[in-house]
Amino acid sequence: MNDFLLTAAIYGLAGFVQGLTGFGSALVAIPLLTMFLDLPVAVAVSILCGILLNAQVGWTYRRFADRERLRPLFIGAVPGVVVGVLLLRSVPGDMMKSAMGCFLMLYAVYGLFFEKVRLQGVSPRWGYLAGFGTGAIGAAFSAGGPPTVVYTALTGWPKDVIKATLAYFFLAVCLVVSLAHALSGMWSWKVLGLFAACAPTVWFGTRMGIRFSTGMSERTYRKLLFVMLAIMGAMMLRTA
Repeated sequence: MNDFLLTAAIYGLAGFVQGLTGFGSALVAIPLLTMFLDLPVAVAVSILCGILLNAQVGWTYRRFADRERLRPLFIGAVPGVVVGVLLLRSVPGDMMKSAMGCFLMLYAVYGLFFEKVRLQGVSPRWGYLAGFGTGAIGAAFSAGGPPTVVYTALTGWPKDVIKATLAYFFLAVCLVVSLAHALSGMWSWKVLGLFAACAPTVWFGTRMGIRFSTGMSERTYRKLLFVMLAIMGAMMLRTA
């Protein structure tokens, strides 16, 4: 099986995960893609696919999107990116990944086994910190999703609101990063060809994930969210 078919199959699965949970496509795709693609190519394709699948999730849940919920994340992310560039030069990446991995694992264990009642929500001011963390960690180590996912889990929002918020925020992030990739010359003909091959499977996989999610209860969704956070934490610890 050639690179184009393999990449399309992988991103069909990644799209399903994103449609089901609202995040996690890169968690599925990047480790598999880097088994046969160079990391820069895998990342560039992942970001382009991220635009497509987040746009699809965002459009599906557009009536649940709220500017007031998104604003703190966007505002916090801008200075976070600046700090992330500085962190990249001064703080060991392995140490940051280990710390984030441990935190995610502990929080996932709490959510899965000790959260007895649904949270009533945290202050929207925490959204600025989540956006800042996402911008900083994303710019420094290309792993910025966890702070925003943890924040949305703490808010106690319904699953459709969480998915809408994550979709629009990650869509904006992917658009900015893809522009940076294009300007830096990362868009090769191979990257664009792989993305073209992925587009139909990304669309189909995301659509199936959204369809499966429709009948999912709020409790089941929260449990799945914590399982995904645990996997993200474990992968960060493994790569640290």
